[in-house]
Amino acid sequence: MEGVRRAKANNATVLSIVNKPGSILERASDKTVYINCGPEVCVAATKSFMNQLAIFYMLSFAMVDKLDEAVQQITEISSLLAENIGKNGKMIGPLAKRIKDKEHCYYIARGINFAIASEGALKLKEVSYIHAEGMPAGELKHGTLALIEKGTPIIALCPDDYTHDEMISNIEEAKSRGAYIVGVSDKNDDIFDQWLEIPQVKEIFYPLVSVVPLQLLAYHLAVSRGKDPDKPRNLAKSVTVR
Repeated sequence: MEGVRRAKANNATVLSIVNKPGSILERASDKTVYINCGPEVCVAATKSFMNQLAIFYMLSFAMVDKLDEAVQQITEISSLLAENIGKNGKMIGPLAKRIKDKEHCYYIARGINFAIASEGALKLKEVSYIHAEGMPAGELKHGTLALIEKGTPIIALCPDDYTHDEMISNIEEAKSRGAYIVGVSDKNDDIFDQWLEIPQVKEIFYPLVSVVPLQLLAYHLAVSRGKDPDKPRNLAKSVTVR
């Protein structure tokens, strides 16, 4: 809100993306876009993240007069995700039990996928209390490889896009140091110890489908460790935790 007040004081036009109608932010904004995901109960806010992502896609496509294309693509992807959740759900539960006692977990990716790797790591540490970090795969040699021990879980976002071939090379670096590789991809590879399959989509939409198995993994790891994924300790919404 302080950022909005400063922007308004400097005659900026404020467009806000909000979930709750009538919120303080909405009242202070010139324009509002609703994400319409319903009440967000869990602190980790997974469904609001997905809806915000969808809104940003629609905004960007609308700026080049292709809003209808974005709506069509997102609608199709939502059906693919529903099917994919069922498929991955059977694998992620056993995977969570396999790595639930690990102290560290690293998420690696390249390009736009790095933002999703960071989101996946954030969700994991929020709800399961396992130390997790998102890291650029191209930077592994600048320190991160020193953290890899035998059995260290590496969650590698490796869709069949412009980053794929270089990602495989980075994964080989981690694997040779003993890492346990969980590949998140629409294309299987022998280097993966565990493959979490995602739907094949247009390159620009991979973030929408890649984040879901990461959210599921965080959920299953929290449950397998006896934690409440909706109410992580020390965290809350819009209040100060003392």
